[in-house]
This record gives sequence, C-alpha cells and structure tokens, in this order.
Amino acid sequence: MRGDQIYPAGVLRLGDIISCFPFEDPCVVIRTSGQAILSALENSVSKLPALEGRFCQVSGLTFGYDPNAEEGKRVRWVNIGGEKLRLEGRYSIATRGYMAHGKDGFESLNVKNKDVEEIISEEHGVLISMIIRQYFLSLKIVSRWKRGRCITDLFSGLKKKQVDCGHLSAHDGNETEHEESAETSDDEDEVADVEGATFKERLASHEEMRLFELTQRVAKNWEIVAKVRRNVRENGAEDVGVDWCRSVKPEVEGRINIVTS
Repeated sequence: MRGDQIYPAGVLRLGDIISCFPFEDPCVVIRTSGQAILSALENSVSKLPALEGRFCQVSGLTFGYDPNAEEGKRVRWVNIGGEKLRLEGRYSIATRGYMAHGKDGFESLNVKNKDVEEIISEEHGVLISMIIRQYFLSLKIVSRWKRGRCITDLFSGLKKKQVDCGHLSAHDGNETEHEESAETSDDEDEVADVEGATFKERLASHEEMRLFELTQRVAKNWEIVAKVRRNVRENGAEDVGVDWCRSVKPEVEGRINIVTS
C-alpha cells in the first residue's frame, strides 16, 4: 500500500485509492504448502526495520515475529483459520501477480515452482484497486439503509408472503385429486384445481415458493452476520437495529504481532 500519508476522515476519492494501490498486476489465486507460506512470511519481515515493500499485509491468518531475531528465523508462530500452520499442509492463497512471480524475495510463492499450483491466473484476475473500489461502493449502498426502515419493510414483506405461501401450500396435498380430474377433462392444459388455478399456474406458484424459500434462507444468514436486533414497542410496532458495518468491515487488529524474546 502506498500514498505516504494518513488520510483524514471524510470523502475518499477514486484517486486516493489508485494512489494507495497503483499496481497494474491483477490478483491471482495459488495453492501451495504451509512451508512456502512460512518462507513468504519470513521474507516479509526479513529486512525490518528497513522500510521495504516486501512487508506484506495478511488476512485469513495471524502470525507473530521477533524483529530482533536472526534474519530467516524471526517468525515464531503462524495460525490459519484458528489452527496452527501445518508445514506439510496445502493452502489456497490470494495475492498479487507480482508476488506470485517471486518478486521482492517471495520466491516460495513463484508459480514456476513445481509445488505451487496456479488456480486463477493473471489473465482472469482483477486489479486490487478495482477490488478496493468495489468494496467502498458496497459501503456506499449499505449506508443508504438508514434507521433500518427498509429492513423492517423487507422482513415484514417476507413474513406476509410466508403466510400467503403457507396458505397456498395447504392445497398441495390435493394433487392426486387434480390428476384424477384431469383424466375426465376435455382440455387437459386447462385443468383447474380446487382454487380455480390451472396446472401451469400451479407450477408457477411452486417456482415462486422455491425462490421465496431460497430468499428466506439468504436473508436469515445475512440477519445473523449483521446481528439484526428487534425491539417491539408498547404500541406493537417493531424497530430493527443493525450493525451495518459488521458484515463488510475488515478486522485488521491482531493479524500481525510483535513477539519479543
């Protein structure tokens, strides 16, 4: 990350993002060994306290290093997914194409190595500046959901639709009766069920219900991640509180730790 400045609170412009991430190489995905990851992390902290670009930011893993230790033996521990790094294990890594070509000393991640598997190549990767830009655009959209009103409307609509679908599904057990009626109908394409719906209409309602159930599962998962809080007032009205940033904000603290011996 570049820019050589601390950005104050306020408007973050596209030019600021490009200044921080001017790199033209796209992000790639590779699969390699735990030993290769350890070597990459050792390289990352090998030149400290010199300020060099090889010092990498990480996510999905945490590690501790001793800046006073001998170069190449500074990393004390590494955890991935809450578990200790397995040197013989295989891990998928998203990184810059620059690092995946062994630049800045990251030879252990070089796709030319026989133990490094290229999953997403530079040809199909996306520029990191574009990824960051899309992240902030998502924040812009989320920030429009003020005071939870739209969420209240969403879940109220889902609840009403669930009741309606429940009413429709109560007639699903009459399919045998419908089929028997179809045998005596003069026009099989226009066979009506007990509610007066044609066969094609009933198929449409089943598809609509399937999509509704899928939407309901996704909404429930999002509700858990965003920690939606409901509060029913005395008049029966329901307020919805949401930690809007929890599901999209990065958690940087605790990833890189300095360990002194």
